[in-house]
Amino acid sequence: MTLAVVRVLGWLVIAHGLSHAVLPLRGSLGPVVLIDDWIPAGLYAIGMVGFVGAGLGILGLRPLDRAISPLLVLSSGLSLIALVRFADPTLWFGAAFDVALFILGLWRAYRGWPAHPSHGRRWHVAGVAAGVLLLLYVAGSTVLYPWHRTWGSTREEVVMSLPGDPAERDASLETQHAVTIDAPPADVWPWLVQLGQDRAGFYSYDWLERALGADVHNVLEIRPEWQSRRVGEVVPATQRGYLGGIFGDEPGWTVKQLEAERALVLENWGAFVLLPDTGERTRFIIRSTITHREIPVWASVLNLMTFELPHFIMERRMMLTIKALAEDGRRMRAARR
Repeated sequence: MTLAVVRVLGWLVIAHGLSHAVLPLRGSLGPVVLIDDWIPAGLYAIGMVGFVGAGLGILGLRPLDRAISPLLVLSSGLSLIALVRFADPTLWFGAAFDVALFILGLWRAYRGWPAHPSHGRRWHVAGVAAGVLLLLYVAGSTVLYPWHRTWGSTREEVVMSLPGDPAERDASLETQHAVTIDAPPADVWPWLVQLGQDRAGFYSYDWLERALGADVHNVLEIRPEWQSRRVGEVVPATQRGYLGGIFGDEPGWTVKQLEAERALVLENWGAFVLLPDTGERTRFIIRSTITHREIPVWASVLNLMTFELPHFIMERRMMLTIKALAEDGRRMRAARR
């Protein structure tokens, strides 16, 4: 095997590993499945991370270059088991590639892999750093996804109907995040209805949003003039003309459904639902449809690797900030009585 062929093979193996994102994004790892059984998630995660590690080893990343064949054999075997278990006939090409890599791993375990020439210390250090960062990010995005997909939710909440659900709902294509707030829905709603770049921001990491060019500033107080929304109104995500208008003249989400002190449904984001809980508490749930059954492989990779984890981090901060604001407001009112 020439080094040119080896390098091409390395990138193909990495791409094959990343392509496993299609499994959860086509619904094979639905929220209920993940709550009840972590074996499917383990098959997909080890296969995905293993292939990326093998690909980096083929490209010469040390010490992974010493474990290429074991990683290929293990990842191919688990990937085949996952594909058979999830029974998606459209992924036959991936299964065929698994078989080829399994055989290649066994063959090169006997023959050995070509050694890469050194390219100087700086290039070596840069290559190792880039490879390690890629592997860590892929591992984090892959391993954490089954956890953060249903963060804070119970099994009963995942399967229950909520405002904003489509007529033919498919929970395996959704994410759902939930948190308990020690305040009734009436105390939470004033904060929720203020969402929007034109109002109180998104109660998340606004410094990070501004670093990306979005003119978002959190306002941590209730303002009477922001206490109304109507169906059909746009909740701005950022300022008009953001990034030259590549996301449209007015990026944002249209209010699809509105029930005061109960639900705010934003098209292309999801349903923000307040459910009364025992002891004057509220279950705050955000349910979003994130994919569809025919999503292409490349779109699955793009979604999982660049959107899902950052979106969860920002949305979790927003939910916890609303929780803190509502609970602080309730305590302050109780102290004045």
